[in-house]
Amino acid sequence: METLVLCAWGLWYRRNKLMYENKKLSLEQAIDHALSLYQEHLSATYEQKRGLMPQCRWQPPPAGVLKLNIDGATFHEQCRSGVGMILRDERGKVLLTASKPEHDVSDPIEIEFLAVLRGLQICFPLGISELEVESDSLLVVQELNKEQESMSIWGNLVSEIKRMLHRFPKVIVQHKGRMANAVAHCLARQSWCIDELVIWWDSFPEDVSQIIWHDALM
Repeated sequence: METLVLCAWGLWYRRNKLMYENKKLSLEQAIDHALSLYQEHLSATYEQKRGLMPQCRWQPPPAGVLKLNIDGATFHEQCRSGVGMILRDERGKVLLTASKPEHDVSDPIEIEFLAVLRGLQICFPLGISELEVESDSLLVVQELNKEQESMSIWGNLVSEIKRMLHRFPKVIVQHKGRMANAVAHCLARQSWCIDELVIWWDSFPEDVSQIIWHDALM
């Protein structure tokens, strides 16, 4: 089934050039997007078979674990990119939010990897014992969870992230859809108007307050 989905997506892409959020995607990005949608479809189908609502929203981590949601964004008009992140506990309490521009990055997949790295770099000094990292890029999550060395064009960056991951006592990297990563997505988009890293400790900008409130109610 997955192969059929990817083949169909690839044929459609070659004929039409995929447009997503008003940006033209490469074939590799299109495949990543297709895989993400397919994974969300599988998750929703599984939950429906169990008689449950699809788990496509943000979910709190287990007790004693912190969850870091990260995302990257590219701004082709400004020739720049940025990352956003939010760290919350099992009660949904916000421990930090952050936005950071990445001036020399234009590849949408590279910025997703950088979002993971920047989030880990900020969280490591906090002495976190157990951490869940969530990204809405399935390709990124799969690369980081491979045991063997990455042979992708982002191999050096993947290796750097894995070295950072090994510095945490216990950490996992997992995939969730865009709806479960909405706050980080907005924080990444917000980075276009800043010049350097901005961190809100135990707080968050007003722009994302409604999304955080909605996550806490679910």
